[in-house]
Amino acid sequence: MGNTVKSLSAALAATTAVFAVGASINSAQAGGFAIREQSAQFQGASFAGSAAGGGLSSMYWNPAALGQADWGLTSESHFSGIFGQAKNTVETYKNLPADLVTSGGALQNVSHDSGDIADAALVGSSYYAYRLSDRWVLGMSLNSGFGLTTKSNNFNYLGAELGQTTKLFTMNATPTLAYKIAPGVTVAAGVQVQYATAKLTLASGAPIGPTSIYKDADDVAVGGTAGILIEPTAGTSIGLGYRSQLSHELDGKFSFAGGPVQRGIKTDLDLPDIVTLSLRQAIAPNMRLLGTVEWSNWSRFKKLELEGERAPVPIEFDTNWSDGWLFALGGEYDYQPGVTLRAGVAYEISPVDNATKRLTSIPDNDRWWLSAGATVQLTQNMSADFAYSHVFVENGDFDRVSLAGNHITGYSEAQVDIFSVSLKTKWGDETPLGLLK
Repeated sequence: MGNTVKSLSAALAATTAVFAVGASINSAQAGGFAIREQSAQFQGASFAGSAAGGGLSSMYWNPAALGQADWGLTSESHFSGIFGQAKNTVETYKNLPADLVTSGGALQNVSHDSGDIADAALVGSSYYAYRLSDRWVLGMSLNSGFGLTTKSNNFNYLGAELGQTTKLFTMNATPTLAYKIAPGVTVAAGVQVQYATAKLTLASGAPIGPTSIYKDADDVAVGGTAGILIEPTAGTSIGLGYRSQLSHELDGKFSFAGGPVQRGIKTDLDLPDIVTLSLRQAIAPNMRLLGTVEWSNWSRFKKLELEGERAPVPIEFDTNWSDGWLFALGGEYDYQPGVTLRAGVAYEISPVDNATKRLTSIPDNDRWWLSAGATVQLTQNMSADFAYSHVFVENGDFDRVSLAGNHITGYSEAQVDIFSVSLKTKWGDETPLGLLK
């Protein structure tokens, strides 16, 4: 028991510290502003098979995957470097062509496009498991499940009234308990505790006007996770996982057009439920087929509205998003002892399905994922994952009205490269505590 406590302390100190640094700058690379990069292992197959076990990080999508953990303490730390390019280009402003608007007058030197709004980002996640008995496994995960950082290179471009800087940071801790109810059938549940903080800046009334700022907004929300893992035969694993919706009431400060700071200005942020169904099927002694279908209830995200008794003006952004979907297919191949190769492709249907729903700060649209990766056994108790993905995001039109009532249209374009790595460690093979039978 003493060695377990020491091992757990070392694991938490090492991985949580790096996670905190990594998660402090994040970028959404799934539909909406969800962060899909929670596992280097499953990223290597474009997240095919992500809820069907095969690695501890599968518990993010399906907590019942925790039931596959070995005796003793195990941990995984995953890190993703995200290198994206995204740009908004305005085509009409106040129903006039952009070229005409900037051909003279006060706006003659104003750019039509935002420049690159996507900075490089680092995202981290950590997972821990300790088997209590033959049937019970205790686990914990630390993740940043939702996040966004976009910042215009040209703060005074024609679309600045729709957003200049947008930031959302979340950190989620999920203690989890898994139980094997019968041979080949494991169920699990967990509690999500998520902290969120946000900031928004935008031009007020004109692209070159004063800036309005909403900042220091934060909140804690509580939700749950649940799942089942079925292994009917050797080589077959079917997983169904659920992550509940989370609702934040972000309480912050707001300054309109450079005016006095007003406190107690709130906005509701409604995050989606997520249901993931995955298959992991052996098709040869050294080959496995992987598949995933995922649904995200983004239709909960209707609007962003700043409100409060001292709000200087009504501030509201309609979104009315639809639900999101992911379809992924991949495979694994044991190339040689200690080396597993994988690849996958996925198609993701964005919740932003028309121009009036698209925010310039979230240049989201349908996308293709192409991925490859590998797992390498480093020592008897340690292995590493490596993965690379290129994400092809379709161009998307935007058609919005700014807070000043100006009608602005144009299009967004983006693409992303993602490099990920993980370290998996088994900290000991001790006998169980014997507390649960």
